[in-house]
Amino acid sequence: MTSGHTPTADPTDAHEVPVDMRALDAEFRAGSGITERRFYKIFYSHIHPFPLLVLGLNPGGETDGSDLNASESFFENGEHDYVMFRHYGRQYSLAGPMHDLLSTTLGTSSEDEVRQVPATNVIFRRSRSSSALSVSPKVAAHESAPVLRKILQAVNPRAILLLGSGAHKLFVAEHCDTGTYSVNAPPPEIFTPNGLSDACIFRSAQARVTALDRTVPLLMVGHPSTYARRGRWQKVLPALAHEFRRVGVSPFEGIGTSPAAAIAPLVIIHDPSDGSQRDDLHGIGGATKASPRPDSLQEPVPGPAQRDVEPLVRVCAALGLTLEDPAAAWRGYGKVVRLEGDRRIYINQTNADVRASAREVAAWQGAGLGTARPDNEKYLRVMLDGI
Repeated sequence: MTSGHTPTADPTDAHEVPVDMRALDAEFRAGSGITERRFYKIFYSHIHPFPLLVLGLNPGGETDGSDLNASESFFENGEHDYVMFRHYGRQYSLAGPMHDLLSTTLGTSSEDEVRQVPATNVIFRRSRSSSALSVSPKVAAHESAPVLRKILQAVNPRAILLLGSGAHKLFVAEHCDTGTYSVNAPPPEIFTPNGLSDACIFRSAQARVTALDRTVPLLMVGHPSTYARRGRWQKVLPALAHEFRRVGVSPFEGIGTSPAAAIAPLVIIHDPSDGSQRDDLHGIGGATKASPRPDSLQEPVPGPAQRDVEPLVRVCAALGLTLEDPAAAWRGYGKVVRLEGDRRIYINQTNADVRASAREVAAWQGAGLGTARPDNEKYLRVMLDGI
């Protein structure tokens, strides 16, 4: 396989840009005018120098603050959405397929290694689907571009993995120098039937990324939550693994000064003199001794299946509702549970809040099954001792 361009510099020789994730968050808020986290999401992991950066299109989910997030602050303990939520099924449809994709193509079974792969999006505005964005995808990508440029410089990747053709197209338009994009020849592309036309679910290309001032391999795969179960996905995984090896992203032993330097996890160092903490990334070019995984990074203990949570089952039965995924783990009080018909329910110690249409809520209230919240007609409060 040949390439049309050769990178002008080895990214491992470049100067590492310090990462201040709080400052990046503040910059996006100021530039976009969006001040509540439920309307945007920048980070899926800690941001630090690494040979690979994963970029999706935009964060999906709801804007009611109910979506899963591995860190409520800035991933100071090395949390990672793909690792934390890989067993949550449709509650987080991207995490499992992405965890499997990275493990397979990077040739690792270590969660600490997968945890190191930085991940974010081309667009930071949250929406249930790209078509539901409050602005056009082009405008949203431009809005996020200043912060994404700083993330690119901070990670300084050897290669970028783009999830879906939408992310691929917008990234090239917003972040690559005009006229520098090329697909490797012969074209290493994989297609799968998709309605009236075939969809490209793998492409190996490259372009000069403006923020990095060098040519970078751009590897695109179809969105894993959509295509990972299709038969031709089994051709994507070895093709991507081959490209990772070709551009020097894997195996991990080939990165940095030693295997330990390449795969050591993020370590949190506490300074007893002032009670503060700082991030010390023992990664590429850093220390070679890995510290034990902090307790916060231990594998989460799955909760009972939603169908086995008695208050949840009682409320659903009383209102005639059906769990979207009865076998999914219940994550505890106050956490969202998805119901069929795009409804939601939150079980608390003494009551349940059910999110549905205003018409349904009014009907349930009229039947004496609960009370509509005064601040939001789409929520019904059900007292558990009343059903």
